[in-house]
Amino acid sequence: MNKSLPSLWVVVTGVTADPPGATYGPRLSDNYELIWIMEGEVKATFGQATIQGKEGTFLFRRPGVRDYYEWSVRSRTVHAYVQFNLARRGSFSIPSKGVPASRKIADNDVLRPLFNYLLKLDTLKEPKRTELMVPTLELLLRSYISGQVEVKPQLASQVPELVERSVAVITRKTSLDPPEPLTLTELARAVHTSPENLCRLFQKSLRLGPLEYAKLVRLDRAANLLRRTNQSLKQVAASTGFYDAFHLSKSFKTVYGLSPRDFKMSKLNEWITQKNPIVQTLHNTYHNPHPETRPGS
Repeated sequence: MNKSLPSLWVVVTGVTADPPGATYGPRLSDNYELIWIMEGEVKATFGQATIQGKEGTFLFRRPGVRDYYEWSVRSRTVHAYVQFNLARRGSFSIPSKGVPASRKIADNDVLRPLFNYLLKLDTLKEPKRTELMVPTLELLLRSYISGQVEVKPQLASQVPELVERSVAVITRKTSLDPPEPLTLTELARAVHTSPENLCRLFQKSLRLGPLEYAKLVRLDRAANLLRRTNQSLKQVAASTGFYDAFHLSKSFKTVYGLSPRDFKMSKLNEWITQKNPIVQTLHNTYHNPHPETRPGS
């Protein structure tokens, strides 16, 4: 009979909004619980331990631990929760020690998207609900326990401030339809530095020149328009700042290895977008935030 049981199962999940100054508990539960502070803050007591949790904090409570919650007195607090249990002989287990009672999560985490998905799955009917919720909860827990929760690079923490500000200018201008023309001199002036210094900083941190970066941003936008809209190639070229469809096609094939037409028809086009050097460069910068200095830099 135990063979048919999942490694873990959801007891209850939901979202609660508490008014300023509200409290909950103390209580003693037989279930595990993972809590996400979506808005506001809380002072949580787990046994003898006290945790101050602000927005973006995750709390982890084991069964048999008496818990008590004092929600913010200044504003309402919104939190999501999932209570669950483990099978005694299941393939998934939680270490008896070393799992933190709380984690403050950065903006680029996997926990919140997984938790949101888990909440949505709770509206499904059985057996689909359990079929999808169990692996989602397991991944959520494995990520929390291991601390491996980041899913994308934090650009601002990996590159010089001048590059970060330049990227913001490039993003703003290239997101217009059509994009505003951009020269190296104008970009350098916008961030209060010289063109030479800006090029040096871009090459050192991103291995790309500023205008090369801007062109790749436009190509990334073009790829997404091709994937997600029915715009013609001429329309996509106009929307992304290329002179005409021919010039877009030539640049597109150089970066992605396919013509825009073949890219649009490919079932793998979402994966192919990862070939853009912007994605690769930021990934490498994230994993190696202090690349070796090139000769002459």
